[in-house]
Amino acid sequence: MYSRFHNQKAHAVDKFRNAAKEELVDTDIIPLLEFINSLEDFYTTSSCAGRISLIRDPGTKTENAWLGKWHSVVRFEDIVQRLKNLPENEIVWFKYEPAILHIVSRTVEGAEEILKIARNSGFKRTGIQSLKNGRYVVEICGTDRIDVPVAENGKLLVNEDYINYLIGLANRKYQRGKKRLKRLESNLRDNLS
Repeated sequence: MYSRFHNQKAHAVDKFRNAAKEELVDTDIIPLLEFINSLEDFYTTSSCAGRISLIRDPGTKTENAWLGKWHSVVRFEDIVQRLKNLPENEIVWFKYEPAILHIVSRTVEGAEEILKIARNSGFKRTGIQSLKNGRYVVEICGTDRIDVPVAENGKLLVNEDYINYLIGLANRKYQRGKKRLKRLESNLRDNLS
């Protein structure tokens, strides 16, 4: 008979597989998530390999909408195209958000091991988010971020040179984040296989 943990894991893994089939999961992170989900005492929930985005901000979080979202490096043309026809009465933010993973462990010892591996892989912002008996959620986050307003009330606040600078900076951070994720995957495989 399955425990509550295994029932929750089966549901989460099924949800992950369906999202992967529908191409709703970052392709760069799929091998890592599949490996973690293959382990008896662990599974993943919401996770992201990192992204570069343009987001509209009308003042309330529930109304935010993407002008563009990329789980890859971006080109200048991609961003500039999305900055045409800017929305009125809103701020548009250029963002780079680092990788974030949520790993559920059946035991507190397993959660502690994930914490140690993540920190040794360069993820300093890592912690246990939930301490329910039989279900310990570890959140692993990168620390590199960019949050810059680039337009307000239908007008650009910055010139194209600065947009190009932001794109280059975000692309470098994204590439570093990919390397850090590969290091995490390698260290998890070495220590949990």
